[in-house]
Amino acid sequence: MIAIYSLSNLITKITEKSNHEIAQRSFLKKYDVFQQEFSRLLEQKKNVNQILKISDDKDLINNLSVLNTVQLSNPVVIRNWFQINDGPIRVNNSSEKGYINKNVNLSVESIHKKENTSVIFQQDNILIWRNYFKIHKNDSIIIRYGYDVDLKKLHSYFSTIDENSPNYAFVFDKNGTTIFHPDSDKNGKNIFSFSNIKPSDTIFQNGITYNEEIAISEYLQLDVIRFIKPLHFEGIDWYICINFPKLIADENVNNVKKYASAIYLTTTFILVFIFYLFNRANRKEYLEKESLIRDKNKLLLENEKVTKEKALIQLQQLKEQINPHFLFNTLNSLYMLIDVNNQTAKKFTLNLSKIYRYLIEPPQENIVPLNEELSFIEKYIFLQMTRFNEELQFSIEIEEDSGLIKNIPYLALQICIENIIKHNSATIESPLRTRIIIKKDTVIISNNLQKKTNPEKSNNFGLKYLQSIYNYYSKEDFKTFEKDGNFTCILPLID
Repeated sequence: MIAIYSLSNLITKITEKSNHEIAQRSFLKKYDVFQQEFSRLLEQKKNVNQILKISDDKDLINNLSVLNTVQLSNPVVIRNWFQINDGPIRVNNSSEKGYINKNVNLSVESIHKKENTSVIFQQDNILIWRNYFKIHKNDSIIIRYGYDVDLKKLHSYFSTIDENSPNYAFVFDKNGTTIFHPDSDKNGKNIFSFSNIKPSDTIFQNGITYNEEIAISEYLQLDVIRFIKPLHFEGIDWYICINFPKLIADENVNNVKKYASAIYLTTTFILVFIFYLFNRANRKEYLEKESLIRDKNKLLLENEKVTKEKALIQLQQLKEQINPHFLFNTLNSLYMLIDVNNQTAKKFTLNLSKIYRYLIEPPQENIVPLNEELSFIEKYIFLQMTRFNEELQFSIEIEEDSGLIKNIPYLALQICIENIIKHNSATIESPLRTRIIIKKDTVIISNNLQKKTNPEKSNNFGLKYLQSIYNYYSKEDFKTFEKDGNFTCILPLID
């Protein structure tokens, strides 16, 4: 009875502590998601600075226009514009093609005065978050750049990236204007007017990075553990409020004391009876069940590991999609082509567009039909051969058409081709030759070995990614090897 009484109190304390730790972990994870996603939206200033470094005065307008077009591939960005010195404002809208000069309802005078500005306003029944900034390239050139984000589309986007989270969050600025809220009708309204959050909740003292309290949620209408933490970006001071439902084990101590004796006696009898039955049970059957339990636990651990690896892979893919390095290289090649070969430049631009469409829409299960991957890699090869000319040689040989309808890990061919180019040297005198052979159940990729004398540092992320996908689908014949001066990669197809 004493043990049951003590355990009941201990369980209550452990439950409360566990709930609090779960709430903190959930809060930090949610905070990282919002920090990352808003950083992506605000990184355009970095991209403009990069354009200024690689552009001269003649191609500055064209390069900024290309950057505008790329930014509009983000579905939440509905408009962007730029102005060089006191020239015309060049506007690009997601619903219109080409560049136009028209009023975008912004004060040029206010841009002249401020380096970075972020405002929220309503236009044509659309709640818009506007960002614009000013960059000095030199004493004679000033770039003013801005873009608009549709908060309704941003709301839809956030509802999909973290839909299984056990909490909800909203973001507001230092004046209380709501930038994001799970209830889209609250966007643009003052958070202090419709919730019990006070301006004093955004004050942090003595090195505290966030405030925590128990409050009643105006959204869920129940008690929540509320965390408020700053979201700091360049020129922007926002706050994020993350709310986690307060789950407390409600244990009636008086009932535990009242029935402690009966529970103790009943439990003791049941344990003795079960122990008696257990000893009479068939020993072989017990061992078999024990073996099954071990196998099941092992499988659960392996599945959990695969799930974590898959999440890391998807995150890495997302980072690679937004990495401008590949884009800048291809844009430089496109710039060189425009005056030399207009038709090739058009084809180059079309292939680049299709490649990025393929990259920004990864499949949920990380596998795609081989014919789709081949279509993508042909466009990727075209861009590489346009850049390197006769230094690279590729061939695609289809021995079995039946293999085209089977599946292959997403970006598997691109990873192999990229590794070949990355780790081997290629010249006109000694070109780098690559063969892609399609068989019934496998794809074989081989190249002549011409290892670089100063190879780039590699973490083998691509091969680890392929290995984890094949492990997930129980494919054991994925392999890579060197033989007779060639490097070969065998990619099994997945039914």
